[in-house]
Amino acid sequence: MNFIRQIKLEIRNILKSKFILIMAILIILASVAIPLIGFLTGRSNNGGGIIEPTYIPYARDGMEKVYYASSIRYPGPIYGDRGESITIDGITIYSDNPFYWNLQSLVNEKTAYEKDKNPFSSPAALDLFLGLIDEEIQYYLVFAQHITTYQDYRMELAWRGVESLYDKFFFEHNDVDAKVLEEVAMFRKGVDPESFRRKYIDITATERLMGIDKADEEITMLRNIVVNNDFPQYIAMRIAMANTDIANLEENIAIQEQAIIDNPTQEDQLNQIIEDLRRQINNIQTNTIPILEYRLAKNIIPGLNIWQNNALSDVENSRNQLTYMRIMTEEEWNNSRGYYEKDQGQTYQEYVTSMQKQIDELNKTIIIAQKSLDADQPDMKYVPEGARSRTVEFLSYGSIVALFGVLLGGWLIASEYQQGTIRLLMIRPKTRTKILLSKFLAALLVWLAVDLIGSTLNLLTNGILFGFSDFAYPNYTVAGEIGFVAYYLPKLLACILPILFAFAIAFMLSVLVKNIAISIAVPIVIYIGSIIVMNIFAYQDSMAWIAYTPLPFLQMSSFFSRYSNIQYIIQRGINLNITFGVLQLLVLSALFTGIAVYVFKKRDIVN
Repeated sequence: MNFIRQIKLEIRNILKSKFILIMAILIILASVAIPLIGFLTGRSNNGGGIIEPTYIPYARDGMEKVYYASSIRYPGPIYGDRGESITIDGITIYSDNPFYWNLQSLVNEKTAYEKDKNPFSSPAALDLFLGLIDEEIQYYLVFAQHITTYQDYRMELAWRGVESLYDKFFFEHNDVDAKVLEEVAMFRKGVDPESFRRKYIDITATERLMGIDKADEEITMLRNIVVNNDFPQYIAMRIAMANTDIANLEENIAIQEQAIIDNPTQEDQLNQIIEDLRRQINNIQTNTIPILEYRLAKNIIPGLNIWQNNALSDVENSRNQLTYMRIMTEEEWNNSRGYYEKDQGQTYQEYVTSMQKQIDELNKTIIIAQKSLDADQPDMKYVPEGARSRTVEFLSYGSIVALFGVLLGGWLIASEYQQGTIRLLMIRPKTRTKILLSKFLAALLVWLAVDLIGSTLNLLTNGILFGFSDFAYPNYTVAGEIGFVAYYLPKLLACILPILFAFAIAFMLSVLVKNIAISIAVPIVIYIGSIIVMNIFAYQDSMAWIAYTPLPFLQMSSFFSRYSNIQYIIQRGINLNITFGVLQLLVLSALFTGIAVYVFKKRDIVN
């Protein structure tokens, strides 16, 4: 009990220092100020960080489904403002419309060629060309009337249908003089004359009608999707296109297999081509089509600023990468000199470890995204501006507290020496060990309280400003799911250890050198230097050694940030084990404290 009272007394003595007290209060206030500034900045930049419902009509049955998307304003027009407009057939299109500049350029182009006929060899060619421009204007006008944002999923349909528009036009006019038709086609889209004739001119009447019907069918389908916002038909079209791609790839495989029979000497190269084609087919069958079907089943509209789209993108992109990722055999790897880090000292086993980690990370991404989608509850990574993400990002607050801890540790004993009060401590009926440890624990409790109070206030402030409901969502792992508090607390505790490490160094130096400036400056240089060293070595080829030092673990919060040099190092296959880092920091902190106690016990107090 006496020792506890002594610790309380030392805490009061520390807080009697106005400088220390003011620093502690300011650091705690920063934990509230930072999310508040983020909230106010978010509101001024994009209309606020509040999650608002977005209603999207479901074209087939008239139902509406609510999506929650962060109210981030879509980017404006690339050129001009809403004050500029163009009117075609009584329809006014403003410059913030995604198709304004398509229409404006076509109208300007038509006007220019009506005034200057020089580019064309005959009036017939000019008239035909102007007719084609009119068709394009009417085509884009339909899109402009129904699509008002650049994020609308129907935007891509415009370029998908242009080729059908040209097909229909040239099939319908194939009775025009062939040279005139070729001139217009060459001027408008650039074509090979021989291929153009074979496709549009040297055909039968039946083939011409079939070509017109096919092009007209595709354009009509696109217009129906655009005008009616028919998402199910859009998905059906995309799946049909994917199946067409599969058929074309299978046809290509058959050609390559025949080529092997005809040219046995090229079998190895052709087999590689076939393997790549089969990978593409597999990717379409197991990735592209299932995701399109999933979008339809869940009514997840592409382009909307909703977390579901980010999760689906993660699934699709990760599967795409896995399709082409393969760990080479050792023989293949040895023959690949110049392409891998083997030349910089990487061994085959290191290569395998690195590749496997990348594969595991991609699989982990897929699992977390899929679990979020299936549960319709987003993992923290899909709400980057939410309360959970902001709270975890604030773990870097430990860096500020570490500097405060260094200030306390360096000032604690050195100030007694420099002020000449060290001998008064010895008068107390306590052992030197108890005197020193009471000061150590008192300072430790002060900076620990600053860290925990600040972190708690930050969590509450994030909840108030960005929604406590976000904390109710689980975080997903490969094995299952975990509540946010259970996810956050171990990370918060781990981020305390770099503070303890820096504090222990400062405390040790305070005893050893008896100089406040040196005791504070050296740990700060070590702490900041570790950040600089990590930034330098993160991109070096041979850096496995760094995993056995405290350097990466002094940036403990970086282990829990999605984008940091630590994450990059881990992805490269360097074994940065957090458990090892925690033990290392604990042992070194205990060692520094032990050295301080030993020296203090043995030293003669002469001033």
